[in-house]
Amino acid sequence: MSMADEIPLSLRQLQYFVVVAELGSITRGAERLLISQPSLSHQLRVLESAVGAALFDRRARGVVLTPVGRALLPGAKTALAASADARRLARAAAGLDGGELRISTSLSLALGVLPHALREWFASHPEIEVRVHEHTHADLVRAQVVAGDADVALGQYPDDWHGPVYDLGEEEMVVIVAHGDPLAANGPRRITIGDLRERRWVLPAVANGFSEYIELICAAEGFIPEAAVRSSGVGTLVALAASGLGPTLVPANAVPEHVPGAVLALDPPLRRRVAVYATPANEQLGCAFAECARRFGRLMPPHLAPLFETSGNGSATRLDQAR
Repeated sequence: MSMADEIPLSLRQLQYFVVVAELGSITRGAERLLISQPSLSHQLRVLESAVGAALFDRRARGVVLTPVGRALLPGAKTALAASADARRLARAAAGLDGGELRISTSLSLALGVLPHALREWFASHPEIEVRVHEHTHADLVRAQVVAGDADVALGQYPDDWHGPVYDLGEEEMVVIVAHGDPLAANGPRRITIGDLRERRWVLPAVANGFSEYIELICAAEGFIPEAAVRSSGVGTLVALAASGLGPTLVPANAVPEHVPGAVLALDPPLRRRVAVYATPANEQLGCAFAECARRFGRLMPPHLAPLFETSGNGSATRLDQAR
């Protein structure tokens, strides 16, 4: 039996099949694939000939999969994914001189740490395209790497991870309030979570993993935070809190330099350990990206560093003063 007989299906034909199956239309499939409709129809007929059965039931308003088509679809998707992974890993093994880096990360780290790390990454690896996937929960960040849909994760330090983990250090939590807030005027530089017991908060969306984190922190102090407003965007949380709608808790690295609000440090401090991690197959990519993130990620932004250099009483540090 020849090699052609052993592998009768081409990856290009499988790609055409998957696209048409997902869109339910040969016309739209041709538009998506940027080929002519007759060429796409011909390739699908060639694939059906190789399979030995019809894959689509062609109707006036589109196409639907036949039982044989439904049976082929999962394997076709797996073959395409395996091909993409093989190509990416081969390029990575060739010295990180081409290919793609897929990063799974949280919303806050994507805002505060990732841009600085990627600036250095592109200076060192200009030929590698980067694709960023942002998530609202640490479990989703991890799951995408486990599923093979991302090469590396930038997130909370993972427990029980069977693969390379590169520790980046700790991110410090801060409280954002308006400049006219009583806690920011003639108050202590450092506050406690208990000082916010009676306040209505600006909180992340309920499904956001950081909302769970805040609730656990407050529960340890004996109360449940009451929401005045919720939002999924970290930048929006900071802006809403700075406008006076209530305090919010965010990582220091997610606080931009020119927000018109006050930043309060916490006593005792709240910190979370951050890491880059990957599967064993992506160790080389993980190590290279972790080096950029470790050196340039700015877990503590320079404009907030003065807030943590001294302790004791004093007025809250304004964002436009702490540079």
